Amino acid sequence: METDLSTYLDRVVDLEIEHGGNIRYRGVTSGTDDQPLEIHILEFPTADMLNNFMGDDRRTAMAPERERVIARMEIMTTNEVPVQNQTAESELPQANKA
Repeated sequence: METDLSTYLDRVVDLEIEHGGNIRYRGVTSGTDDQPLEIHILEFPTADMLNNFMGDDRRTAMAPERERVIARMEIMTTNEVPVQNQTAESELPQANKA
């Protein structure tokens, strides 16, 4: 089932990008204790771009597959809040590469 989920999500990510979406984060968990197996944080520049993605015929055609492989999906709209005094990524220590 995990492979089916990843395959489905790989296809959806392509559509997200095609509609102007920016995948800010795609991470996996252990999937235990009712945690979702994958978490995505997406950014669409406009609500119209998000709506076009959500209504894309190719995405809606995948609804049976989505219902089979995804137990729960939550979509939240947020507004970014600047973080004060946050260390810039370029100022963080770099990990040693072997």
